[in-house]
Order: sequence, then structure tokens, then C-alpha cells
Amino acid sequence: QLPWARFRNAMSAPYAAVASMETETTGTSRRAFYAKCALMATIATAVVVGSVLVVADRHEEAAPMGSSLAGAYYAVTKPPAFNFNRFISNAWFYSGRSADGNEEGFLEKLARRHHYKLQIHHLETFKDNEFRAALFSENIHCIVFPPLIHFPGISELAKKDLRGYVSAGNNVVFVGSYEWLSVMNDVFGFQLMSDYKDGPYYRNDRTVKGTPFQWSMSRLEQPDGAIYSVKVDSIPMDGSCMFDTMGACVVFYVKYNLGTVVYIAFDYDTPYGIGHWGQILHAGMMM
Repeated sequence: QLPWARFRNAMSAPYAAVASMETETTGTSRRAFYAKCALMATIATAVVVGSVLVVADRHEEAAPMGSSLAGAYYAVTKPPAFNFNRFISNAWFYSGRSADGNEEGFLEKLARRHHYKLQIHHLETFKDNEFRAALFSENIHCIVFPPLIHFPGISELAKKDLRGYVSAGNNVVFVGSYEWLSVMNDVFGFQLMSDYKDGPYYRNDRTVKGTPFQWSMSRLEQPDGAIYSVKVDSIPMDGSCMFDTMGACVVFYVKYNLGTVVYIAFDYDTPYGIGHWGQILHAGMMM
């Protein structure tokens, strides 16, 4: 019997090995199947979540004007930046008691030169309610502040609203006045310092690229009116000087979140001898 037992054991060993291999193969196949199922479930979940987000975005875009967020400045989306194919169609012009009425009228005429379809709306006060109502306008993405004759009264709420308006992707243009430099420092936290150098003023080809100023003349002559320039070194890190001479900048802009703050040092107090400064005003309004 002993030899027979040995023969039986020898014959059964291969079958046992094959059975063990089949068991391992079955376990591996099951793990691969479960892994595939988990991957397919993950992909399906991602597709469902993405579809829900797309539907939600479309629902927000189609929200009626009567909704709670309709018209709010923080919901405004800025048009494509630096669209050279067309000029802006609407703009606010500050015309409060602190603005110089004569220069304000000339600036409006200059802004409309070659752009007669421009609709100008008057911003007459910094009072909280009226100022906020103006900033909530969805179709007006630019405010021009003409030179001042004295400091305007701006409340903390108005300052906050102005920062929000710019942060949402809109543009403000301050025109030739040391008073506006102080207002910009107070509202936006800049540290601008006044300076003065005689012209001409030269375009900075490195910084004008990708802006409307790249199409302007390479040199601006000293105008007949007053110039209120700033020190180049005092412009914030997010800002760029467009025209300067000897460290004195006469045109610059500062990126402020999604929007821009533009400053033009010329006060446009005369219609004579302004040269290409009208083109500079148009470029600043297009930012």
C-alpha cells in the first residue's frame, strides 16, 4: 500500500496546483472588476456634478432683473478688455459742485470727438444713495472725473462702493488735479506723490503693449494747460506708467482687482494747443 499512496500523492499534486492557480486568477479578476466599477462610478459622478454646475450658471445668467442681485455692481462683468474695434458706448462724467464746470464741458466734447454715439451720463453727487444707484448701472463701465476746484466730500460708504465698482472689472479715469491724487490715495490706498517736469513726455513702449495706449503717438508735447504729474517711483507695483520724462509720469494706470484706475495729468483747461492729448483721453476711457 505504501507505493500506491506515493503514486496517488504524486498524481494529485498537479491538480492541486492548478486549482490553486484558478483560485488566485478568480480573485484577481474580481479585484479588477471592482476597480473598473469604481472608476466608472467616479466618472459618472463627475459628469453629473458638471452638468448641475452648467445648469446653475445658465440659470444665474438668465435671472430676471427683479432678482436681489440684478444690477448690483459686484455682479457686473467687464466687456472684453481693450476692444480696439469699437469705442465705449456709455460713460459717467462727474459734474458735482466740486468739479470745474468749464473743463467738464470741454472734456465731454473732447470725449465725443470722432465718437458721436457716446452716451454721457452725469454723476452729480457722492451722496451715498445716489452714488450707489449710479454704480449699479450694468451698461456703464467707465467713470470720468474732471479736474476739481476743491475737495469733494466722500463718505466711507461711497469709498467702499467705488472700490467695489472698480474691483468688479470697471474703469475710472481721474483727470489732471492734485486733489484727485489725494482722493486716489484715500480711496484705493495708493501712496502717490506729486512731481513736475517740463515736456515733452515719451511713450514707454514696454508698458503700453496690450493697452489702447500702444496706438498713441510716441511723444506728447507740453500742452498750454497745467500738468499735475506724479513720481514714477510712487506708482503702485500693479501700475504702469504710459508716458513720462525724467521720473515724472503724466499718464498711468493701476490694475485694481478686475478693474483699472487711470490717471491723466493734463487738466484740459484750454481747447488750444492740446496736441494729441485728446487721443490720450480716449485711450484712458477704453481701459
